[in-house]
Amino acid sequence: MGTKWIVDYITDLFNLDVYGLFIDTNGIWAIDWINDRQEKMLGSFKLLNTPKSNSNAVLNYVLRNARASDFIVLDDMVPDNFQFDGILGPVNHLLIRSHGHWVTLDNLMTFDFTKIIVNGSRISASDVHSFLRHWRAGGSNRMTFLKLRFETDTNLENLEEVLNIIEDHLRFRMCVCMSRAVSPVQSYPIELKPRQIDQKCV
Repeated sequence: MGTKWIVDYITDLFNLDVYGLFIDTNGIWAIDWINDRQEKMLGSFKLLNTPKSNSNAVLNYVLRNARASDFIVLDDMVPDNFQFDGILGPVNHLLIRSHGHWVTLDNLMTFDFTKIIVNGSRISASDVHSFLRHWRAGGSNRMTFLKLRFETDTNLENLEEVLNIIEDHLRFRMCVCMSRAVSPVQSYPIELKPRQIDQKCV
C-alpha cells in the first residue's frame, strides 16, 4: 500500500494521471484502483511473468478489466485449457510474448487493435485463411499488422495464393514476409496496408 500512497501523492501534487501499469498477478488489485481513481485510461498495461500458470479466472479478470489506449503486453504463463470469449480493445498494439496458444480465430476477429503479435500460436492454416477472408470483407478494419509465431511447425499451404487473390480483389499492396525461425517454429508477419486503391494497379 506504500506504492499506492506514493502514486496518489505525486499524481495529485502535479495533477497527473497514471500512464502505465506493469504488474504480476499479485498486483491485480491495482486494475480496479486505477479505473476508479481516474477517468483517462492507461496508456500501457503489462502483465508480468510469474513462475507458474495463473488460474483461468484471474486471466479472464485481467483481460476484461485492464484498459489501455496504446499497448497491452502479456508476458504471463497461461494454462493450456484457458479460453477467452470477451473483446479486447480498442488499443493500438497487442503483444503476447509467449503462451499465445489460447488465441483463436474468433479472438483475432473480435480483437480491436492496429497491430497484433502473438507468440506460441496454435491456430491452423484454415484459420489463417479464414481470417484473411474476414479482413478482405471489411472485418478488423483497424488492423494493419499481424504477426503469428507458431508453437509448432505449421504448414500454411496455399497462403501465397490466398494473398494474391485478396490483393487482386481489393487492389491494395500487402507486404508478406515468411521466415523460418529456429526449427521447428515458423513466424509469419503480415502487413495489411490501408484499403486504398493503388492507381498503378488500375
